[in-house]
Amino acid sequence: MTERKSSESTHRLKRGTRLISRSTKASPSTVVTPPKAAVAAPNARKDEIHRRKYPFNDMLKRKSGGAVDLERDTAPSGPSNEFFNRPEMPPPDDDALDTRMVHRVTDLERTLAIAKEEQDLAREDLSRLKHYRQADQDMIGELKQQLAETGSNADATLAAGSSDHRRNTEVPKNVQTGEEEALRQNSELRYQLGQLEEQLASRNESHQRDHERPQPNREADDLRLRLHAAEKESQERLQQLLALKSSISSLTRMDSQITDSELAESFSQLANRVREWTVSNFRRSRLNLDNLPKETEDVLRVLNPQYGVNIQSTDKLLLYQAVVSTSLMQIFDSPIIFGLPLTGPIAALRPFAECTQHLGAVYREWARATVQVLERSEAIGEIQKQSEASLHRLTAEISHILFTLTSISLPPNAQSTLAGILKDAVSLQRTFALQKARYQLLFVRCSGGSMQFDDRTMEAVNDFDPAMEDDTDLDIDRMFLFCAFPGLIKYGDEWGEHFEMSNVLLKARVCSGVS
Repeated sequence: MTERKSSESTHRLKRGTRLISRSTKASPSTVVTPPKAAVAAPNARKDEIHRRKYPFNDMLKRKSGGAVDLERDTAPSGPSNEFFNRPEMPPPDDDALDTRMVHRVTDLERTLAIAKEEQDLAREDLSRLKHYRQADQDMIGELKQQLAETGSNADATLAAGSSDHRRNTEVPKNVQTGEEEALRQNSELRYQLGQLEEQLASRNESHQRDHERPQPNREADDLRLRLHAAEKESQERLQQLLALKSSISSLTRMDSQITDSELAESFSQLANRVREWTVSNFRRSRLNLDNLPKETEDVLRVLNPQYGVNIQSTDKLLLYQAVVSTSLMQIFDSPIIFGLPLTGPIAALRPFAECTQHLGAVYREWARATVQVLERSEAIGEIQKQSEASLHRLTAEISHILFTLTSISLPPNAQSTLAGILKDAVSLQRTFALQKARYQLLFVRCSGGSMQFDDRTMEAVNDFDPAMEDDTDLDIDRMFLFCAFPGLIKYGDEWGEHFEMSNVLLKARVCSGVS
């Protein structure tokens, strides 16, 4: 009996389990409230919440004594890595960006053209409406004028009829007919006037509605702004491309030839800077040629051996320029490049260049290549150090010699200006070295006795007495005293050949006297 009851209870439990499972599968839309254990705390993270798939089955299994499979009934708690493991999109290509930009600009231009056509059509419609409105207004004015004239005629007819009625008891038939015709015309004109006013009002309303509509001008302005932005971006990219091409061409260009006029202009500007510097710093100085130190006497003897007799106090500014030019010639006379060290492997280039200068075009080509190699080698650092030291020494020498002649100490700004002039001379010497043509500086030195003035290569820059020069009765011979700034002569052609030809590009600035 007991076994029968237990079997019946077991059978009932199984049938209840089937009914529950069927009810849960048949109604998926029914909202089931989860148990409290399945509700996450407010501060719990989403990946820490474990939800049961079949909570009623677990309850029945616990009642029947069965084990609950937590791993199978529990939803996976780990986050999905599908989104994080997706491969990254490759970066867009520059060509693709340029293609899209071109298509974008083309679409914008097409849309802008369509907007312009719509705008032109709207303008034509507006002008047509204005024309119709003006015609209607003119017609209304004419009708009003006709109506006024008809009214005045009707009033006159009525007044005449009333006066005739006073005189005659019977009204003629023609008077009644004219009155009726005037009234009929008046009514017709009033009717036409009303119709025209209604048409004008309707056109005004339609015109106002057209104005209230969103105008295509805004769209055209937006398209124009977008097109302008696209054009600006394309222009910026074009400028970047041109700058890149220019930098590449400047880095790869080996030839640095300039014209004779440009070279003469640069040399003339250097001479003007020397003159302005001496005038601004020594204009009020007094020249003193007595008790000079040996180094100052050596410089003056190079300019003119008889400086004590031939050089006057009126030529002091030109003499100061000549002192500066003497130091500049040390820069221009440097073989190959200024700043070659006196010791080391590179120092051997100096005597080699002095021995091969007579080779003409071959030497010029070797000198150009040597300068370019030195500027791209590791030796350029040592050359720059030697150049800076030499420029500092020349600045000190010029300041000392001018102090012995004028007793004026140069301020720091004047010394810095002088150093800038010397640096410009170094740059000009490098330009000379890179040219295929042969250029020579003419710094005339007076050796021994007096020297005649050469009009072809010399230019007198000192104050000469014009009365004596204009006097044709006197035979005046000008005499060379000293050179204030060197001249520039070109030998041969642009390729460094045919040295038998020469051309004076810039005359030497000299101080002259009268013999």
